Amino acid sequence: MTKAVVNKLSGGNVVYGVAEFPTPTISDDKDLIIKIICSPINPSDLNHLGMVKRFGGDNVVAGESPFTVAAPLPEAAAGMFAGKTHLGVGQEAMGVVVAAGASPEAQALIGKKVAVSMAGALAGTFAQYVKHTCGLKTCVVLPDGAGPSAASLFVNPMTVIGFVHTMREEGHTAIVHTAAASNVGRMLVKHCKEEGVQLVNIVRKEEQEATLKALGAEFVVNSSSPTFKEDLLAAVNATGATIAFDATGGGTLAMVILNAFEQSLRERFPDTVQGWYGPPQSRAVYKYGGLDKTISEFQPSVGVGNWTWGGWLMPFHYAKFPPEVEQAAIVRAVAGVETTFSTTFGAKLSLEDLASSPEKYKESLVSQSDEKFLVMPNGE
Repeated sequence: MTKAVVNKLSGGNVVYGVAEFPTPTISDDKDLIIKIICSPINPSDLNHLGMVKRFGGDNVVAGESPFTVAAPLPEAAAGMFAGKTHLGVGQEAMGVVVAAGASPEAQALIGKKVAVSMAGALAGTFAQYVKHTCGLKTCVVLPDGAGPSAASLFVNPMTVIGFVHTMREEGHTAIVHTAAASNVGRMLVKHCKEEGVQLVNIVRKEEQEATLKALGAEFVVNSSSPTFKEDLLAAVNATGATIAFDATGGGTLAMVILNAFEQSLRERFPDTVQGWYGPPQSRAVYKYGGLDKTISEFQPSVGVGNWTWGGWLMPFHYAKFPPEVEQAAIVRAVAGVETTFSTTFGAKLSLEDLASSPEKYKESLVSQSDEKFLVMPNGE
């Protein structure tokens, strides 16, 4: 048997925590059985990790068995489990191939360390063992000596590489990034320096400014400063940024950034402004996270000109392009997994830690800007 963290239905409740399942076995020539070493908790994991708290609020209770928590599941939400016995938790991990199908390419991976993504799969990566398929882009052989950073190969590095790719595809030359002291933000600072791309970093604490400047960030502005809007405009003028990626999602920040783009273009290119329509140059703010849970307030002081406010999701981005674009990004991520795309981890958690009590469960949902939690399904 193998242990995994899942959400499942039980008597009208959603129960989250450790459950036991038959250890996966080989059924196809290209199958791989992977023993998971470690798996990060990403903000995007909170959709499933935080399901019980979303429905139970402060009334999360101990579950039906040890190492589980529970809350009533509204009838309107039961459709998430349609046709499923459970929902796996965890999107990506690092592990070792311990068994493989008969195909030569699968057999060649036995004993190899790999990074895997299980996004959208029934079985998540918060599990002792998972089954994957040899040859898929979501199973990547790692270099010898790869450390825990390789557990975060897909979500954050591929997002950072995708930001710069989006910038170039849409004809922009510099980027504004919010919540810039995060793991994604620190990766983006390093990646943009390598790519020769100017980057405006928005943070909310003085110590975060110092962290990014120590990495070589040239433009860092503090949203808590009374001169934030003026500082942002100055940085946008200096870099010529016209595209932003916003991890906060709510509040007024997207509007403030778009207004800065508008004002900067009017100041720098006054001869191009076309009255009510504003500057003809395209500018865009893309939401890719939801750290700010308040309602988005959007009343930009712009006309009906060439601006965009929309959503950006990494898998959807790469799906718009030929497969070789994503493959090149994966190769780049692997090459920089211990340098440009390295990840800082804090507490290491067992599967049982994730739901040993309602209080411990809630602790695991706290978003960590600079140090991710690392889940160790098989111990250290």
